[in-house]
Amino acid sequence: MISEIVLTLVLGSSPATQRSAQPLVSATGTAYLSCTTWTGKAWTAPTGRSARTPIMVSPKGFRAYAEVKVVASDGSCENTTTIYVASRAGRKFKAIYSKTGGGNGIRLIGWSPTGEKLLAEVNTWEYETDTGYTHIPVLYDASTDSAKEILELNQALLRHFGTNCDFDDSLRSWRNGEQVLVKISRPTEDDSYEQHFCVEHSSLFVFDLRDKSLHLYERPQTK
Repeated sequence: MISEIVLTLVLGSSPATQRSAQPLVSATGTAYLSCTTWTGKAWTAPTGRSARTPIMVSPKGFRAYAEVKVVASDGSCENTTTIYVASRAGRKFKAIYSKTGGGNGIRLIGWSPTGEKLLAEVNTWEYETDTGYTHIPVLYDASTDSAKEILELNQALLRHFGTNCDFDDSLRSWRNGEQVLVKISRPTEDDSYEQHFCVEHSSLFVFDLRDKSLHLYERPQTK
């Protein structure tokens, strides 16, 4: 079973995998924590491991971190990604979001300027397949003490660029309390399939969390 992972990652036969152009899986990083990694000469044996992000403190004192745990059993691997939040220093952390099944990892983007919302990007992939990587924005709102996946971002990107377009996307930062910046860039070229490029240079877009709109980011003019 693990041999299929090796073939998938070494040969890179999947358009989806090439299109994402993501870093290789990691033995330590929370974004792409994997049960088996490339040493430069060979793949390691499947093994369970875990990693966690540093604690992020909001302007209002909320604290958050994320942890990824990988379980290896009978040649198969499964990840669980969890976000933990505490109301302030000294308070107990509690789980407010979890993603389980297949490969998954996380990047914490940061707290909003108001200090009440936490933005994260969850990466998912399937072990033993060539389905590539996907990215899911996750938003925690302290006012409701709840977290949800923002699936509307991907829908907005498809509406803007069309379904017949190869591009990479990644969350960058908050723009203000209700808008986030998304980086769009040209993917790595891949001769194994016919690519359709519509992005020549990297650019920033603004995604509005209220009305789910997407538009090109225009930097303030300087004198």
